Amino acid sequence: MKKLKILQITIVILLIIFVFFFFRAVDYTKEYEVDNVSVVESFNKENKYYYFTFTYKDTTFDYLIESKYKQKRTFIEEISIIEEEDNFCLIPEGHTFEFMPLCINNNEITYYKNVSDNLLNKIPEDYLTSKKEIEETFKDITIYNKDYTYLLWNYQGFYYINEDTEKEINFLETEQYNVPLIGYTKDYLVIPNYDDEYTFDKFYRISFQDGNLKEYKLDYKIYFDSYFPGYDKNKLYIIDNNEEVMYELNARNGDLEKIKPKMLNNDEWENVGIKTLINQNKKFTYPSNYVYELNDGILTMNYKNKDIKTLIDQDVTSIIRIKDNLVFYLKTDTVYVFNREEGNSRLLYNFEWNFNYENMIYIN
Repeated sequence: MKKLKILQITIVILLIIFVFFFFRAVDYTKEYEVDNVSVVESFNKENKYYYFTFTYKDTTFDYLIESKYKQKRTFIEEISIIEEEDNFCLIPEGHTFEFMPLCINNNEITYYKNVSDNLLNKIPEDYLTSKKEIEETFKDITIYNKDYTYLLWNYQGFYYINEDTEKEINFLETEQYNVPLIGYTKDYLVIPNYDDEYTFDKFYRISFQDGNLKEYKLDYKIYFDSYFPGYDKNKLYIIDNNEEVMYELNARNGDLEKIKPKMLNNDEWENVGIKTLINQNKKFTYPSNYVYELNDGILTMNYKNKDIKTLIDQDVTSIIRIKDNLVFYLKTDTVYVFNREEGNSRLLYNFEWNFNYENMIYIN
């Protein structure tokens, strides 16, 4: 009886060990070929994503999927190839993950909705559907999409727009045309009292949720010659270049304190010298597998630590904000948002943005 019990315990232990090793996540790389396309499939355990490259006619595309680890290998079961002269698209398919078409147009890897009309017409209709736009007007702003909250500078405050509310929030006594010191936190937009000169000891806080405005008096005077390196939750960080001091501002309750200089780098705090912050204008970095860059009006996307760039749009004026996997950007007088699954969507239009747009548009 005792031997039987020992045997049962041993079997249970061995089964637990087997299950642990069989189902635990592991880094791996596998190469195979599907429909004359060379595929390299890998899993990154640390960052929890699958990464694929597809090589066809000497062109290599890539695709990243954030996902927990799966036991399956060889996810790509079929690849449709759509060609039009020298341009082509690959559409990988499988039962586990969904993929967007991967395209080259005029010798440049580009988001598939940017390809020539002849090639676009050959892509299955399921990939070409777009969210229906609205068209409403508030003040001089044309609104095409209310999925986000917009705070638009009107020289004495903001226009606040979202799916529930459109209103004007004014709080300055004088019109201000240059307001570079405006910062995001998780739930708020923060702006100093620009009615002051040289230094400020009061700031305004606007809630993204409902547009509620509050003002707070500070215990220190801060020079306008400052910058915001970033935020962590609802704490905004301030570098005063004149005083060579770093502050932590709690936007929820208005508390302000001097702190030892530090930087937030992908959720990890690192100590850094105040001179480094001032001289290099360093900014916080936030976890994302997507990298958006704007160079000479060309907006591109690549995956973090990967070199393959995809053309997103051209003639772009500026990037307004990068948040998670989204990029909000201005093109002449129109604001767009891009995400990989839906592509580019119009959000807002204002003719004045042709001439004056810097520090004017905030989106959450």
